[in-house]
Amino acid sequence: MKMHIRQISNIIRIFVGLVFITSAILKYVSIDVFDLYVYEHNLFSISVTETLTRLLIMAEAVLGFMLIINLYARPVYYIVWFLLTCFTLYLLMLPVLFDVNITNCHCFGEAIVLTRTQSVIKNGALMLCLLFVSPRFYTRRKWEIQLTTLLCVAIFATVIVANAPDYLYTAIHREKVQIDNSMIEMALFNSGKQKEFTDGKQIICMYTVFCKFCRRSAYKLNLILKNNNLYDDNIKAIFWSDTPEDSIHEFFSEQNLFTPQYITFSVDTFLSITDGRIPVFLFVDDGKIVHKAHYVTLSERKVVDFLRKNNDESD
Repeated sequence: MKMHIRQISNIIRIFVGLVFITSAILKYVSIDVFDLYVYEHNLFSISVTETLTRLLIMAEAVLGFMLIINLYARPVYYIVWFLLTCFTLYLLMLPVLFDVNITNCHCFGEAIVLTRTQSVIKNGALMLCLLFVSPRFYTRRKWEIQLTTLLCVAIFATVIVANAPDYLYTAIHREKVQIDNSMIEMALFNSGKQKEFTDGKQIICMYTVFCKFCRRSAYKLNLILKNNNLYDDNIKAIFWSDTPEDSIHEFFSEQNLFTPQYITFSVDTFLSITDGRIPVFLFVDDGKIVHKAHYVTLSERKVVDFLRKNNDESD
């Protein structure tokens, strides 16, 4: 009988561990979207958010492996209980405390979409499973400290190296955004919208409707403006000339974003200006490009510092 209970406990323990590992992997696969979901809560800056999301993923992965291998069973058991309780309380209070999109709680990233209710049920099921897991079927082994340390270091290195936070990636690589300044000046002049796009401080966003990073960048920029109480009338957009109007409006509306003033350039001109890399963000101050950014290098601090003074002067 005792052997049977031990087997059930082991099977359920491994199952819960696999769920935690799966959750960590699927969050990490769509880490950019998970970053923006957490940032939308307006609790931390983007840089802090990117650090915390990776730490959460590391914690889930480490706990999952420790459950499967049966390392430090008793403390791990209670930590898992604590995390599931915190996640459940967060989900229950989410509509009351935060104004965020709750169509997907990102428990399993974008691969498995769970609503708030489904996530609560999932957490409840895992907590119910833990009732059948007994830490007393655990024998401490002398090499556990070394294995746990190796596990933590390996997961930390994997998470940071494979997809570092944007601020860390930018600091290490220091990529320069290549833009044909003379061509964009000429293209803006020919569009008849040069004054609207270069008067005062403007952020010109060069997007294509088919680029997933353009969509995420547009959402990220919108959150930066929203979380920092900045106006959106300083945002302009440029698309390819063969892009249907409906597609441009859908590009913004499907993410519940405002549609900024926009113009279109021919495909050849667009690609020549951006050197074939999109999205591109041009920070323009009275006609002069003072800063350029790509998807990764679009910094909250740069956007806020650039637009804040302009917003304060207009108040």
